[in-house]
Amino acid sequence: MAIDRAYQHHMKVKSRGVRTLLAGGVLVLAAGCRESRAPVRFGVAFTAQNIPAAYIAADEINSAGGVRGRVVQLVQDSIPVQAEPADVEIQRAQRLVAAGSLVAVVGHGGSRGSLAVAPVYNDAHVVQIVPNGTSRLLARAGRWTLTMPPNDSIEGAFIARFVRDSLHAASVVIFYVSDEYGVGLRDGILSALGGSGIRVLRDQRYDLGSDLDPLVDVAVQREAPGVVIVAGRTAAACAIARRLAVRAPQTRVVVGDGAVNMPALARDAGPWAEGRLYAATFWLPSPRDSASRRFTRAISDRLARDPTATDALVYDAVMLLAAAVREVGDQPRDVLDYLLALGRSRPRYRGVTGEIGFGDGAGPPRLVMGLLRGASLVPVDSTAP
Repeated sequence: MAIDRAYQHHMKVKSRGVRTLLAGGVLVLAAGCRESRAPVRFGVAFTAQNIPAAYIAADEINSAGGVRGRVVQLVQDSIPVQAEPADVEIQRAQRLVAAGSLVAVVGHGGSRGSLAVAPVYNDAHVVQIVPNGTSRLLARAGRWTLTMPPNDSIEGAFIARFVRDSLHAASVVIFYVSDEYGVGLRDGILSALGGSGIRVLRDQRYDLGSDLDPLVDVAVQREAPGVVIVAGRTAAACAIARRLAVRAPQTRVVVGDGAVNMPALARDAGPWAEGRLYAATFWLPSPRDSASRRFTRAISDRLARDPTATDALVYDAVMLLAAAVREVGDQPRDVLDYLLALGRSRPRYRGVTGEIGFGDGAGPPRLVMGLLRGASLVPVDSTAP
């Protein structure tokens, strides 16, 4: 089992004062240089692209004296963290739990992996914070599993409302990938479109690896829709956009959060997509917000790229867990109770992505619509839709 090369390179080149230990197949990252006999240990199960955001958070915490004077350690299984089959995700979760003394785990990436591993963490009574899974099923995955973003029903309603009120579309075509994410978001969109007066010309399922060109051709051959909505990943969204540029150039595209992988989305959707492709996401950098500016600068300085919404959510998850331990100690049950009280008996936690709570305490959904301009997404409230 090898440590993911991209993350290994990041840790070697970008980080400072980091001790790396590899034992029993588990990579322990001690962010910062303080020695401690009793570190606070958080597991991280995410992609190599986004794990550095967790390290940045831990480094900030430790540079400020740690949590109650204790160093925060990030514990990562040494299996390369990619989009893996469910059995590999389960193996990763089991190895993290076996590492021992974990307060919580941040992960896994997306709905499918997070659902697969939820029983492992719930059985072990380890808090699982899911930064970017939107499946409604996660709410029933167990008491120890908490999701940060709004679920697919809420995101679907957000997209439908934007298509109706901002784009004033009379008709739409929906493409959705046949997995938990795609089906859930499509169901949320269809439910919200009901009674809106918008005609759904086609509701098209596709599989990973599907040839999307003929599907697009069939969907627009009789009538070009005002908007095509894609509940899928980046590659499919880009392929659909490139085909629409040829077959229905007046159509606009709205994609869900699963397709927001920058800069690949901007690069691969083609020049036609600029000013025509909109994306629902959980966060975009704001020059008006001081916390957002600091976080954006930290990602840019360390990684030489712009931050993503997933970066911001992972960062917030680590900072939130540290705040919980600072307040109630490091016993997982106490931390869970603290998190569940946010927005109820406790104020919501204010992070880079906004006010954070869980379940009934989550508050207003933290969603923003971006428009593709150049290599970036620009908040729609600063553009003309």
